[in-house]
Amino acid sequence: MFKNYKKLLSSLLLFFLIPLPSYGWGIRFRGRIYKRLLGECGNNLALSSLVNIYNPSTLKCGNNVYIGYCCYIGDGDITIDDEVVIGPYVSITGGNHLFKDGSVRFGGYQYKPISIGKGSWIGAHSSIVAGVKIGKGCIVAAGSVVNKDVPDGMVVGGVPAKVIKENDPNSGLDGTEQVGMQGRC
Repeated sequence: MFKNYKKLLSSLLLFFLIPLPSYGWGIRFRGRIYKRLLGECGNNLALSSLVNIYNPSTLKCGNNVYIGYCCYIGDGDITIDDEVVIGPYVSITGGNHLFKDGSVRFGGYQYKPISIGKGSWIGAHSSIVAGVKIGKGCIVAAGSVVNKDVPDGMVVGGVPAKVIKENDPNSGLDGTEQVGMQGRC
């Protein structure tokens, strides 16, 4: 009963929070509201417009997490560690359909946990499927489908996602630039 209540409340919030801006105070305000619904949540959660969290009670977020425009976070035990940035239109789904009598229509679901490690960045239009663990400091290229675990510090991309190279967290920065969402969250 309580689980369904949170799903309903999440859907209502999705509708009523749409008019808020997708930057600055709007993303921080959405984060403060949703924080009360999540299974666990650290400080400074930032949510852009149209983020759809199917079952908030099974989502755990760390500190300083940003979830971009129009993301879908499905059912299942999903853990997003500290300082993760999730780009727009990303799908994170902890469940798979099962077959019954040759059809998925009434076959039910199987859920597997998903975890995204500290400091990782998930590029726009990517999909993270059930049972995947993404390590610390990883980058998932835009449009990728991650269906296997990703070790710490790797850049992955493609369909299905494959390791492209090791991530150099200091590449191209001299310490004075602002990167990604740091100036907006």
